[in-house]
Amino acid sequence: MYLSDVVKEFSGELICDAQFETLEYCTSTLKIPFLTFMENPKFIEKISKYAVCIFCKKELLEKLPKSVKGIFATENPKELFHAVHNMLSEQDGYRVALFDSKIGNECQISPQAVIAPHNVILGDRVVIEDNVIINDNVQIGNDCIIHSGVVIGGKAFTFARASEKKILGLNDLGCVVLKDRVEVFSMTHIAKGILPTDVTLLDDDVKVDALVHIGHGAKIGKRTMVAAGAVIGGNTVIGEDSWVGINATISNRLIVGNNARVSLGSVVTKNVEDNKTVTGNFAIEHGKFIEKLKEDVARMEIRDGI
Repeated sequence: MYLSDVVKEFSGELICDAQFETLEYCTSTLKIPFLTFMENPKFIEKISKYAVCIFCKKELLEKLPKSVKGIFATENPKELFHAVHNMLSEQDGYRVALFDSKIGNECQISPQAVIAPHNVILGDRVVIEDNVIINDNVQIGNDCIIHSGVVIGGKAFTFARASEKKILGLNDLGCVVLKDRVEVFSMTHIAKGILPTDVTLLDDDVKVDALVHIGHGAKIGKRTMVAAGAVIGGNTVIGEDSWVGINATISNRLIVGNNARVSLGSVVTKNVEDNKTVTGNFAIEHGKFIEKLKEDVARMEIRDGI
């Protein structure tokens, strides 16, 4: 696609033209030429060399790296980016091509389950219980168990604030991939992402308890377990052999390492290193949390004359 072709209907100024293959956010690790947007100058140093086309404000033009070949100046780069995404979402070549859904051998699928007729792939020996909903662009590996009421590939909570105090809804074109032997318990929601390159991933042997929300583009490593009521924000990455406790909340775009533990009820707002346990709201390293708790209890006892 040429930048000039996708901006014909939008206000702004085409500074220079170039070709791109898809849309992505500026710090993406995607290694194909893409169109992005830039509003905050703090991200300029982190911009991918594959971001060959960009929407940005005029005051940022001189700061852009030489790898950017196509530029369209606009007062609302983010709004335009999402508007172009919605426009392209109706076109073949940007969205994933349609194919008939495929079901593997020896699967047990409840007649009360709903499986999209297009763009679903089920492996062998998959169990789908009552009232499960599997939307399009979902791939489920071998020997997975999906318990009653689960929604896989549900709509992501993604909106863009537009001009005139309007909110722009975004079309979801991403996919959800569950690898082999994944088990998901009742009433859990696994969201798919916005962009065609977005993947929400549960790797081999991941186990997810009931009433969990897994946000768009999140990735959960092998053998990790997520307990009931947990909320995992969009684009968060959790490593292998980790544990997320009951009612824990992990904010978006964080990294939780391998063999890490998030204690029950914790609210995680920063990355968690490998082999670390975090506790509390906001979560800190578990040992520090216990020390602080003991100090607070001692202080209260002195105050109350106990």
